[in-house]
Amino acid sequence: MRLGIMGGTFDPVHVGHTQIARAALKEDGLDQVLFLPDGDPPHKTPFASGADRLKMIRLAIGGEPAFAVSERELNRAGRTYSVDTLTELKREWPESELHYIIGTDTLYQFPTWKTAQRVAQLCRMIVVLRPGNLLEDVREEQRRLHAGYGLISTLLTEAGPDISSSQVRMAIKTGQDIRPFVHPAVFNYILQKNLYRS
Repeated sequence: MRLGIMGGTFDPVHVGHTQIARAALKEDGLDQVLFLPDGDPPHKTPFASGADRLKMIRLAIGGEPAFAVSERELNRAGRTYSVDTLTELKREWPESELHYIIGTDTLYQFPTWKTAQRVAQLCRMIVVLRPGNLLEDVREEQRRLHAGYGLISTLLTEAGPDISSSQVRMAIKTGQDIRPFVHPAVFNYILQKNLYRS
């Protein structure tokens, strides 16, 4: 099985996340995309609780049979590192081929990942071009990471949309309409739970 993995805080999950997952499914011939919300990530601190972020993902991917969500990182005590999750997934599905879906901003951070070399052995990367990153610069970084870490990565032809969770949170704080950026069920949940207002 070719398993795509989308990790992140998903704080909140937005239409860009699901758009990228669909593009990866199509372009990379994946069988499934697994959404993995972070528990206690090393690079950022989530604003919404793990339970709320998990619920929003479930609402966003409902009705899409090729999408699934895992609570494993939310349930793990202490810091959550991708290498630990990839090791677990490989142990559970030894015949599977793991494809980690990341943005180009994350690609540039790869050398800072815990045991980056081991991560490169466990999975391939599917890279989404983010606004502001130049294509040739990204391809050069891919070459550097392959030479330095053995990381195999492919760049999606579909660029990532110009949207981020931080932009959605700021829009909520300033009273802007976020309906163009999130699934309708996620919009209703944010309103109902009064998330990201303080």
